[in-house]
Amino acid sequence: MSPVFHREATATEPDAVTALFHEIGVRFSFDPTVPGFSYRQRQDGDGQLTVVGLDLGGPFSSWGDTDVFGVADVRAASRYDWRTSHESGSGLGRPVLFRPGHPALIVGGALEVTNVNLAPALLQSVAETVYGTEGLSVAFASAAPVSPRLGRYWTGLAGLARDTVASEAFAAELVRADLTRHLAVAMLECFPLLGDPVERTLSTTAQARRYRIAVQFLDDHASLPVSIDDAARAADTTTRALVRAFRANHPLGLTPTQYLRRTRLAAAHTDLLRADPTTGATVREIALRWGFAHPGRFAAAYRAVYGVPPRRTLDS
Repeated sequence: MSPVFHREATATEPDAVTALFHEIGVRFSFDPTVPGFSYRQRQDGDGQLTVVGLDLGGPFSSWGDTDVFGVADVRAASRYDWRTSHESGSGLGRPVLFRPGHPALIVGGALEVTNVNLAPALLQSVAETVYGTEGLSVAFASAAPVSPRLGRYWTGLAGLARDTVASEAFAAELVRADLTRHLAVAMLECFPLLGDPVERTLSTTAQARRYRIAVQFLDDHASLPVSIDDAARAADTTTRALVRAFRANHPLGLTPTQYLRRTRLAAAHTDLLRADPTTGATVREIALRWGFAHPGRFAAAYRAVYGVPPRRTLDS
């Protein structure tokens, strides 16, 4: 993943606010409508996700386009009206999606807002994985949520994102990856995509079923010489489709191969804990039992997960 960044800035000139917008791929102008406005911005993220907190004092208008998919969740405002070439609405009480290629006008008052921005390449990849829509570009039918319930769901996620970036947890790669994927899937589900929603739902349901069957198969047969192709056959799908199902459903987005490797590593850990070296048990024997042919690679993988060499576990 890309390096994490954290930036805080204040501005007293409209051009400075516009420049701050552009830094995060939001090519909007900024025009305060009365003198003496205040502006404070906090950005946290990496190359795929940016969470931006804005605190703006005074009425303004803003117009432009965006290079990223971004959702604005207004927490406090006297006014937040938006308009595109095809629709308009208010951001008070429900989030608003801003999309590349859909210039928008915003007219607002003093406000606090959380903007969650996702890179188009990331959203495209997640959509292909979740829905199996390779080659079809992500396109949304509206800037408004699918329903009030899903709008509230997004607001809850925006709060989670805001709390996470404000803590030390955001620096942890796995935490950041999980949050990013969660937000990407939520964006795809909370806002109306162009295309057949029934087909997407069927695809999502089928992937979840394949994932559950394959996980059970790999858990039950990890001690046997099974392959990922065997798991795909058990789930009545192809290997390629199973990889997509795992990436869509596993909390860390693991592939089936990575999942099987972790399962076998956990089994080897259990055997190391139970084994007695005085009876001749060795790390190599246990590693081979669980399919790890290279002792050095097994030791490195074991240390990465359990923090100690496998020999120390065996001798403890």
